[in-house]
Amino acid sequence: MSSPTPTVHQPLHPSLLPVLDPEYISFHNTHLAQLVPSESVPWDPASRFVASPMRFGAQEKVPVGSTRDIEKGDWQARVFTPKGEPEEGKWPCLLWFHGGGWVLGGLDSENAYLTRVCRDVKCVVISINYRHAPDHPYPAAADDSFAGLQWIVSEEGSKELGIDIERIAVGGLSAGGGLAATVTMRAALSTPPIPLLFQLLICPVLDNTATADSPTSRWYSNRHAPFLTPSRMLNYRNLYFKNPADWANFDASPILSSSKQLAGSPKTWIGVAECDLLAREAEDFGGLLKGQGVETEVVVYEGCTHSLLMLAGVMEKGRRLVKESCEALKAALHS
Repeated sequence: MSSPTPTVHQPLHPSLLPVLDPEYISFHNTHLAQLVPSESVPWDPASRFVASPMRFGAQEKVPVGSTRDIEKGDWQARVFTPKGEPEEGKWPCLLWFHGGGWVLGGLDSENAYLTRVCRDVKCVVISINYRHAPDHPYPAAADDSFAGLQWIVSEEGSKELGIDIERIAVGGLSAGGGLAATVTMRAALSTPPIPLLFQLLICPVLDNTATADSPTSRWYSNRHAPFLTPSRMLNYRNLYFKNPADWANFDASPILSSSKQLAGSPKTWIGVAECDLLAREAEDFGGLLKGQGVETEVVVYEGCTHSLLMLAGVMEKGRRLVKESCEALKAALHS
């Protein structure tokens, strides 16, 4: 007797089939199409501990000099240190904020990528595990992220980490990319300002007022994007924000920041997946930064989706994203 045909809960939209990268189509149909959308069932805290289907497309971690975890109360940090000794006495540093819609993820997130950054850029990488919604709604994640920066530039933190506080970059994926953007603005407006060399944003969440309802909305052109769909993104948004009035705050929607806040951003590299729901806001944000005189590079990966970084083990363009982002970061931190 033949096995029953699996039910497809997340089919690829026909309009995208000619556009999507064939490697993504293959992965989606094998590992994602049969999954019940997470937003269609009530939130379950246990879902934080369920292995992501993206693991089937992930790269392996690479060896680094050391990996250790640090407990700081409301938040935690995982520290990756390169092998050997720093050439200039202290290591440059990337402060990283993980993805997961402010709801999922933690210290294990993006470790394959972060170990490559540590090895190839030759910098300390510090990944912050901020508090998660819905138990800890906005602005918990944003506050913890900035607290992480304040700690690493403090005398205590920089000494413990062995980092050069004059060579710090911040970065993040998805929701973490949005957190990174707000951290750079808060750093510039602090008293005294906290100098940052670079920000690295990959498929960032930058506009929490966006919808797919109108052709003028930033989500509309990619409203049929797979996996990170409008309904899933709205579900994450509603779990993180208890008050819709907060959606337009700068630490919720960096794209709505004032000119002064935008102008305080450091040199920026933005990785955009062409078929990502969030593609337009990332490109628009890059344009706004350029308009304020911020040196900004926006790289669009054609035919790719929001999952691009997580699928670098099975997608050539994902590996290209890893390589090109590391090259940009290395140039900034070692110039």
